Amino acid sequence: MHVPPPTATRTIRPYPLSRLVIVTGGLIAALGLVTGTMLYASYHDALREQQLTLRNVAIAFSAQTAGVSQAIDSAAQQAAQTLLARGTPAAGGVFVGQGGGTNSYVLRIVLFDSTGRLVGSVTPGKNVPVLPSFPPTPAPDAPRHVGITDIDHGSGRGILNCVQPVFDAGGNRTGTVVAQVDSLRFERLYNLVELGKGGSVTLLHRDGTMLVRGPGYPAGIGRSFAHSPLFREQLPRASRGSFQATSPINGAKGLYGYDLVEGGELVIITGMTHSVALEGWYGRLWTALAFYLLLALTLTLLAWRVARDTRRQFGLIDLVSASEARLAKSFDYLASIVNAIGAPIWVLDGARRIVLANEAFARLVGRPRETLPGLDERTVLERADPERERRYEAVLAHGQTLDATTTMHDGSGESRTVIQLTSRLAGADGQAHLVNVLTDITERERAEARLAWLAEFDAVTGLPNQAQFWRLLGARIAGADGRELATVALVLERLHEIVDLLGHDAGDRALRQVADLLRGICAENAVAARIRGAEFAFVLNAAGGRRAVERFALGLHALMSKPLQVDGRDFFLGPVLGVALHPQDGRNADELYRNAQGAASGGGVEVDEAVHFFSASRHTALEQRLTLEGHLRRAVERGELRLVYQPKVTVAEERVVGFEALLRWTHPDLGAVSPAEFIPVAERSGLILPIGAWALEQACRQIGAWTAAFGHPVKVAVNLSPRQLYQKTLLETVRRCLDQYRVPPGSLELEITETALMSREREVDLLLHAIRALGVDLAIDDFGTGYSSLAYLKRFPVSRLKVDRTFVRDLGRDEDSAAIARSIVNLARGLKLKVVAEGVETATQLDVLRGMACDEYQGFLFSKPLEADDVRALLARAR
Repeated sequence: MHVPPPTATRTIRPYPLSRLVIVTGGLIAALGLVTGTMLYASYHDALREQQLTLRNVAIAFSAQTAGVSQAIDSAAQQAAQTLLARGTPAAGGVFVGQGGGTNSYVLRIVLFDSTGRLVGSVTPGKNVPVLPSFPPTPAPDAPRHVGITDIDHGSGRGILNCVQPVFDAGGNRTGTVVAQVDSLRFERLYNLVELGKGGSVTLLHRDGTMLVRGPGYPAGIGRSFAHSPLFREQLPRASRGSFQATSPINGAKGLYGYDLVEGGELVIITGMTHSVALEGWYGRLWTALAFYLLLALTLTLLAWRVARDTRRQFGLIDLVSASEARLAKSFDYLASIVNAIGAPIWVLDGARRIVLANEAFARLVGRPRETLPGLDERTVLERADPERERRYEAVLAHGQTLDATTTMHDGSGESRTVIQLTSRLAGADGQAHLVNVLTDITERERAEARLAWLAEFDAVTGLPNQAQFWRLLGARIAGADGRELATVALVLERLHEIVDLLGHDAGDRALRQVADLLRGICAENAVAARIRGAEFAFVLNAAGGRRAVERFALGLHALMSKPLQVDGRDFFLGPVLGVALHPQDGRNADELYRNAQGAASGGGVEVDEAVHFFSASRHTALEQRLTLEGHLRRAVERGELRLVYQPKVTVAEERVVGFEALLRWTHPDLGAVSPAEFIPVAERSGLILPIGAWALEQACRQIGAWTAAFGHPVKVAVNLSPRQLYQKTLLETVRRCLDQYRVPPGSLELEITETALMSREREVDLLLHAIRALGVDLAIDDFGTGYSSLAYLKRFPVSRLKVDRTFVRDLGRDEDSAAIARSIVNLARGLKLKVVAEGVETATQLDVLRGMACDEYQGFLFSKPLEADDVRALLARAR
């Protein structure tokens, strides 16, 4: 601050004590006013900044909550449509994969029909803990709402029941779906932000009911806070904002920010105690007060000494001059203190000329401080501002303190966003002066702009993110007006190799290179976006027809197939593309892009290498397979699977020597399902492991029962799939079943395919010898259709070869089939193995086998597969 020092003089006159007191008091008062003004401005700035921060945090959590809510609603609607399409299955749940993070939130989805009757339930997650109780039955006309039940008053954890109506394609209400969500997931989300002691993030219903709070507050969950200021005063005025109020929970004064979650039913409120919000300001307060008291004490002491020296040494010019010099130094000290304040401060007289200014203001305007006094403010601050002039007039007229947010340019020409606080001050000349204090909020504004950008764009690549792509695709579809457009899903299957080898930083650099390539290939009618991880998406105008889309997709595939150089190494990204066309492949954004993703994962028609166009027929086949898989998952627990037994008889005497256990499935709605249909599904989905274990245990139980009933062992063969053979627990499972059901040695036979034997030879060799040591016989099933390597026949401890039915079928008609069958029999004879022919259906086939000296056969000629009770009768007759 520019303060002119006192001027030394040789003529000393007695200085009245009263005037000295007035001057000293005036200086202390002016310093106090300036200090108070700055503290006052800093106080309100601190509160406003914290309120703005709380509001922004509330908006961010509101957007996060809205996104999760929309994903839950979408999962619930999809599950509801699936349940309605299947009819009325028993409540037990079907796993419905939704992707992303939705399954981690939803515990169960329950569907009620239009009369309020329970239709069924869905358990989306694979690792869902103990399920909550079913939600209360909603009214048939229940609107969309969110409620909480099953509240644990010890932890505050509860179940959020998200109720929404279900409509058919005609807009008629077909029922009500309820998604049950674990509130603990939201509480963990809200605990991520640190708002100091007493701070919180709370999710409330619009009616005032507290649903989730982070940190936890068990006593408030399910309680109504409709009487709080948020619902009585703030929400009726605006859907988002900030305010100060007394906490209804602990009675403490606090600051709050809130935002109405999209949909209008939920409210996010963030809170911070008043003391935490002002922690920084309190530090500045005590510092300013200490400086003020020090300066006041200094001025008082100097005034006292001046008065004493004036009375005692009136004629001593040297001592008076020394006193004046000390007083000048004190003024310089005061100026240094004010100049040390980082906020720009300047004082204007009534003509808007600068009276005082500190160093911060001089730096802001880019002028030397000593040149500022006397200059017109309008020449220093670059331009005249009518709004600022009106504010000055109001302050001078009414004496109130006013603030305003405005934009100005600093001395370097950079635009700055500032809050200007203006107060009135009585000057030494008796005229009213204007004291101005600036707070620079430019960086805060830039941070808010960055947050807004991140909501629309991917932070790594700068491409539109999934949310913006979804809106863009929806807008393109809405404006298509019958014209074709296409969406392309691009998956870089080997991008993870860069991260695995070089780290995440290299992975980010690779993603930015990919983004640059994608921007280059996109014409004016195409837009690229990053969906997640190594998945990208495109929307483009398909006015040129399918051929134009093919050219774009093939060009994109060729571009992404080229090596990408990262840190001097070449990487191949393994691009896979799926294409779906509007309107034939999807009517809305979700359906269209989902079909493009399905095509990319192999559910489409291949155009060239890894470019696939969506195929409705393959999509239908996939849907049928997934439906069959869903039924098969519950087949064991519902008792829909059973074993039937096909007799094995000797060729010479036609005497029953054993049985092969065959799997059968009868579904209450689908009827008898062929093994040719459900066995491949079980293999592909991994269900063959529990089903195979069940079949092995059932066969051993039956062997034990028949052995006890007839007094002699009954031999049963059970098929092992390759996945069962490679399971580490197989040996223990076989040992447990043999011991539990007292299966005699040699009564159980395991049939294994050639393909399974030839994979992992060393491990399989050790396993088969261990199984053989348990008294279990081993047979090679479908011999001649696999590798047919003779080396493993000697290496592995097998006792039987089964001739595949494809060779038996043409016996008596085709010499080649007979030659192959004869070769297998002769080979087995040389290795001292028994031979079993499968699928014998005619007497001619049996006669040929008898001529070859085949040991055993099985097939419809002797008997179809028998139920367990029919086997008992057959064995009784044979005895």
